[in-house]
Amino acid sequence: MAKKSLAKSAVRTLIATLGLTSFSMAVPPLTTVPWNGHVGAASFTFDDAMENQVKNLTPILEEMPDVRVTFFLSNMGGNSLRQNGAGFAKLANMGNEIGNHTDNHLQLPDQDDAKLKSEITDFATEIEKVMAENGAEINITSHATPFCANNEKVSGEINQHHFINRDCGWHGRNDWDVEPEWLGMASRVWNSSETADTELLEALDTAAFIGDFSNANPWDVQVKGGSWLVLLNHGVSDEGGMSITPEAIKNAFQRALKNDLWVAPFSTVGAYHKAHFIMDKAEGTANDKEYKIRWEMPHPHMPKSIPLKVKLNEEFLKESGFTADDNIVIEQNNNEIQPDENGIYTIEFCNLSLTIKKSAGTSKLKSTISTKRKTDGNHSGIFDLNGKRLNTRNRPKNSTPTFLFP
Repeated sequence: MAKKSLAKSAVRTLIATLGLTSFSMAVPPLTTVPWNGHVGAASFTFDDAMENQVKNLTPILEEMPDVRVTFFLSNMGGNSLRQNGAGFAKLANMGNEIGNHTDNHLQLPDQDDAKLKSEITDFATEIEKVMAENGAEINITSHATPFCANNEKVSGEINQHHFINRDCGWHGRNDWDVEPEWLGMASRVWNSSETADTELLEALDTAAFIGDFSNANPWDVQVKGGSWLVLLNHGVSDEGGMSITPEAIKNAFQRALKNDLWVAPFSTVGAYHKAHFIMDKAEGTANDKEYKIRWEMPHPHMPKSIPLKVKLNEEFLKESGFTADDNIVIEQNNNEIQPDENGIYTIEFCNLSLTIKKSAGTSKLKSTISTKRKTDGNHSGIFDLNGKRLNTRNRPKNSTPTFLFP
């Protein structure tokens, strides 16, 4: 232990002597805040481009700016995309995600290569075109397999235009530090029953780590903390079967918010989760009294904007020589980012680099990393997939949405 401390002291002395000249730090400087600062996350997804989704979810989502969901669109062997295109374009412009559920909703493992391309990759482009014709500029980044039928060939085609794919089955939860199978994500499927409403609310409690899990059977999936719950839904009506009622889905949204879950689209949470595995390993290089960090995009078809909440690694602060009297800022795209009262910085992952440095300001590091949260529970920073800030709780009505970086 003494040798290790001496080595760290020697490193700090060398860095100071050399003026931080091109020196790589072995300790990653940043740690991503799990689930955007929430206890867990919930992504509600809705399949098949149904008219009742537009009719019944639009007013609910207009009332709930802290809830944004994903719609997986398909023609379903007909023309559902164009028939309901205007309604889904409006939902997209509200900040909800539009994803790809294939053209004709076929059993994908039974199709040849040409048909797979037509059903998956070509249809992603068609969705983008139809949304644009209806006034919504989107980029498809997520996919959902019809009937949850997937194999290596299907996943290979999905990967051509999407970084993430939703299958189905099991509990649908994902833990923070366990990297999932991105092209085969499990999800919890809704089916109407006498207990379905209660079981859905209980699933949202489990995702928020609400309950006593200490006596769980050892052969069951262990619940160790807050998690990301992916939910698969179809219609939103009183028809029963695969349809959830408007009342039940609104109750589920409200429970998720009450539980402090991050209720955001599938690609939004997925991109945040995927980015953290990159960011938390990214090393810094010291140069001219600054630390430069660079990383690579893990997939070419990610959202255009991935706001990421990060904190400075305490071990990095010790090794780098920063002190409690230093006002440490992060610089990206010529913008100086100050931490909030909890020492959390919101960076743009898609910029692929940042600089950590001292600022000439008067704020102290001590005050930013030790002050407890003073907010009312709204952590937000809810952005759409293009980086537009969506949350309106603390903004006047009809004000212009802001962006992470202007």
